[in-house]
Amino acid sequence: MAQADQTVQNDTFPTVRADINNNLAALFSANSGGTAPSTTVAFMDWIDTSGANPIWKKRNAANNAWITLGTIVGNTVAFEGTLPSQTSQSGKYLTTNGTVASWGAIPPGSSKEVFTANGTWVKPTAGTIALITLWGGGGSGARYGATAGGGGGGGACVQRLFQLSDLPGSAAVTIGAGGAAIASGTDANGNVGGTSSFGSLMTAYGGAGGSRTNVGGTLIATGGGGGGSLAAGSSSTGGAGHGSTLTGGNAGDTGDYGGAGGASGTSNGPAAFWGGGGGGAASVGGSATQRAGGDSLNGGDGATSNTGTAASVPGGGGGGSNQTAVASGAGGAGLCIVYIW
Repeated sequence: MAQADQTVQNDTFPTVRADINNNLAALFSANSGGTAPSTTVAFMDWIDTSGANPIWKKRNAANNAWITLGTIVGNTVAFEGTLPSQTSQSGKYLTTNGTVASWGAIPPGSSKEVFTANGTWVKPTAGTIALITLWGGGGSGARYGATAGGGGGGGACVQRLFQLSDLPGSAAVTIGAGGAAIASGTDANGNVGGTSSFGSLMTAYGGAGGSRTNVGGTLIATGGGGGGSLAAGSSSTGGAGHGSTLTGGNAGDTGDYGGAGGASGTSNGPAAFWGGGGGGAASVGGSATQRAGGDSLNGGDGATSNTGTAASVPGGGGGGSNQTAVASGAGGAGLCIVYIW
C-alpha cells in the first residue's frame, strides 16, 4: 500500500530517486490506503482499505468526488451499480428492468406433464407458453351374443394454446374413464366414455357406447357416435363441437370439430378430425362380419364391431361382441398433456 503527491521534487539524486519510487509504488498499488490521497486528479484510482474489504474507487471528471466501482472480496470484485453480487448465483443469468440489474433463473427449454388420472396441475414458476391437449374417454362396445354388437365411439380431442400468465395458479384435472365393458352373458348396449376437463377452461367429451337397434324389423348393431368438444356422442350421432362444424355428424357422417356419427347397417365407422371417430356397425344377417371403426386424426378412434377388443388410450372406442362367452371391449380412458416452454 502506498500513496504519494504525484510530483517528483527537484532535489539531489538519492532524494529524487526515492520520490520517483514512491510515486511509482502509489501508481502500481492504485493509491491504496485507509484515507483518500491528499493530492487528486480526475479519473485516478484509489483502493480504500479502511473497511473489512477493500473498496475500489475512481475520481470523477470534475475531480471533486469519488465514485465507488466495486468491493474486492478475496479473488473477486463485486461491481457497484453494474453487476449485483455473484455469491450463490451459480447457473443464473443477468437481467435488468431498465434501472436495476439482477440475477434471474434460467428457464428450462420445455417441460411436459402427463395426467392419466384425476389430479391438480400447478403452474410452474418458469415458462411463457402452455399447450394443453385433452382427450375424453372412449365408449365401450355393445354385447349381443350370437347376433351383433356395435363398436364404441372415440373420445374427442381438444387442444388450446395459452399464455402461461393467463392461466390460474392451479387447476383441477379430470380424466374421463373409458366406458365399462359389457360382461359376457349379458346383452346390453355399451357405455359412454367419461368427460375430461382442465379446470373450467377446457372440456373434452366421451364417445357413445355401441348399441343394437331395430330398423324395419331387422336388428342392426349401430356404432357409437364420437365425442365432441361441446357434447358427448349419442348412440349414433357424434357430439357437437366448436369450430366451423358446430354439430356432430349424423349417423354415418364424418366429423370435423364435432364427433363422427356412428355407423349403421353393415358400414365401417366414419372418420373425424378433432372429434372421436364413429364405431363400426353390423347387421344381424351378417353378424360374423367385422366392420372397422372410423379413425380420428386427433381424437380417439372408433371401434370395430364384433371383436370384443379393449380400446387403447387415449379415448379409443371398445369393440362390440357377438360371442356369448366374450365380453365387449372397454373404452380407452382420456388423457391430459401439458407442455410448457
